[in-house]
Amino acid sequence: MPCPSREGEGEDMDAIRKRYEELIQLIEKYNYHYYTLDRPLVDDATYDELMLEIIGIEQKHPSLKRDDSPAQRIGGFAEGTFSKVEHDPAMLSLSNVFTEDDLREFDQRCKRFLNASGDLRYSVELKFDGLAIEAVYQKGRFVQGSTRGNGFVGEDVSANMATIKRLPVVIGSGRAPEYLSVRGEVFMRHGEFERLNGIREENDEPLFANPRNAAAGSLRQLDPSISESRDLDIVFYAVGRISSERTISNHREMYEYLQELNLPVSEHVTFGGLDEAVQFYRYWHENRHLLDYDIDGVVVKVEDFGLREQLGATSKAPRWSTAWKFPAKEAITKLQSVDYQVGRSGLITPVANLAPINIGGVIVKRATLHNFNEIKRLDLKRGDTVVVKRAGDVIPKVIETVVDKRPPDAEAIIPPERCPSCGSVLRKEDIYIRCVNPDCEAKRFETLKFFVSREGMDIEFFGPELMMRLYQKGRIRTIEDIYTLTREDLLSVERMGEKIADKIIDAIDRRRSVNLSHFLKSLGIRNVGEHIAKVIARSVRSLNRLQELSVDELMEINEVGPGVAESIYDFFHSDENRAMLARFKEIGLSVEDEAIAETRGGIVDKTFVFTGTLKEITRKEAESLVESAGGRASGSVSKKTDYVVAGESAGSKLEKARELGVSILTEEEFLKMIGR
Repeated sequence: MPCPSREGEGEDMDAIRKRYEELIQLIEKYNYHYYTLDRPLVDDATYDELMLEIIGIEQKHPSLKRDDSPAQRIGGFAEGTFSKVEHDPAMLSLSNVFTEDDLREFDQRCKRFLNASGDLRYSVELKFDGLAIEAVYQKGRFVQGSTRGNGFVGEDVSANMATIKRLPVVIGSGRAPEYLSVRGEVFMRHGEFERLNGIREENDEPLFANPRNAAAGSLRQLDPSISESRDLDIVFYAVGRISSERTISNHREMYEYLQELNLPVSEHVTFGGLDEAVQFYRYWHENRHLLDYDIDGVVVKVEDFGLREQLGATSKAPRWSTAWKFPAKEAITKLQSVDYQVGRSGLITPVANLAPINIGGVIVKRATLHNFNEIKRLDLKRGDTVVVKRAGDVIPKVIETVVDKRPPDAEAIIPPERCPSCGSVLRKEDIYIRCVNPDCEAKRFETLKFFVSREGMDIEFFGPELMMRLYQKGRIRTIEDIYTLTREDLLSVERMGEKIADKIIDAIDRRRSVNLSHFLKSLGIRNVGEHIAKVIARSVRSLNRLQELSVDELMEINEVGPGVAESIYDFFHSDENRAMLARFKEIGLSVEDEAIAETRGGIVDKTFVFTGTLKEITRKEAESLVESAGGRASGSVSKKTDYVVAGESAGSKLEKARELGVSILTEEEFLKMIGR
């Protein structure tokens, strides 16, 4: 009898582990840009491919699986501009299927879990491509509207939602329940999208990429009058919580009840077995062009609420529902030329200029080529016919070269030897090429854009277009110049109003005093993101101390490796940056010492790792408690780990803790230790 193979036998586990960590970092980045900034970096199909790759690695190599894997979590974060709203129950996301076979496997999983022999009945409805929301009614009156956020905490957008014409302020005509929370989608119809973009084009403003982004941007305006000026629509498809004596036992009854209350629901929904679900999908896949709004698939739900309760949910998604997504949209066009974009770290990214092509109702002229290894893999040349894929939201990507249609004059795409901005010789780093000239104009401008962005100093109302205009006028050349801007400087910019100029000056003034971690993350130092900035700031406390540290001393800080240490050291020992810091003091920018954590015995300087599902608090809350008490929260178990806190369904981290002899705590023991 042959011996079973061990996990990873015959494979390069270091390479697999590296790829797994890289995928998680990419997904976290894409989640933030999609859910929080409403500025997606990749199309849905690319995101789905990366997520499936993560799931595949976790299934094949369970020892690598991280408890904070994005495959186990709900996407998005509550944005700080609006007040927070807690969702009860949580607004979970949906799992995805992509083929009929996938859907039938979902059906079989439901049957196995329920130990059911007969066919299940499903409700099937359109998957609206908008922004998920919750509306709360008390005694029949609308009292609160919020975005989904991270599923547990969203943003209060009540004033903006109240401007939506199809959202009833009062429901039920006296038959409404004492309390009702309903979940649905805010979206924008094609006609309104075209009208809005027409106005923006006339005003020389950047156009919205698609109706979904337009709807999200309109709903999250600080000024409700802007939301009111845009004709948003809304549809409901679920009940969150209800206080009523009426019994609702299935999805059909829920739909009928929402209609009785005059709440808008989808006019396209069907009920039946799996075959009916397949027919519904096929029809709308072929006929979605008949709709005047965007959909990106259908949602299949077990119809009976009692069965739903038995099926329950994972930490991320209900087991009784799935989204059957439409295939990515593709088109064939010509590659006309290639541009080379320079990022703030000097990274050179090739971007394809295409013969304009309509893909799913959007005119596509540019597509990402990622890096020069990708160009080599595609065997891509200027003049080639290419297949471009787009699934809805952002710059599409070239996925295939049609070599059979290659013209005789096709030209090879040769990586540039010099920076397209400053002309400096580029340096090759693994599969990338980079401009290392500190005086590169493109790098300077990208650094300025990053500094004022949400990821940086978060100066409200100061977008990239304004930065470009001030940069071109010569008014801003360095970060310090931002803090010397006057109202008159802003009013000299074309189409700048007095009110918005005052708001920008106020926003700048609110960022004249920041703590060390906030300041550090805003500088755009290579390898230093928000987490590492917090780790370093909590360790060194002050900016003066940080400037004194050597590379070796920086590497003594937990989680700081040689790449981060060298980047920090080089930045703070540059003559130009030293002059910048001195100038900051002159113009009144104050970098406050990082607050000293509230220390507690048994927590100070101890490293905690959380694994499994916690009942009383979320993992992020637990990690914050540790850090606020003077400890460290880590994502992996090592000999340096002091405690592993094990919740339900704890995985490989618990096993590793036992192997290494690390102290293991229950959630109850941890909360007692922390004083909760």
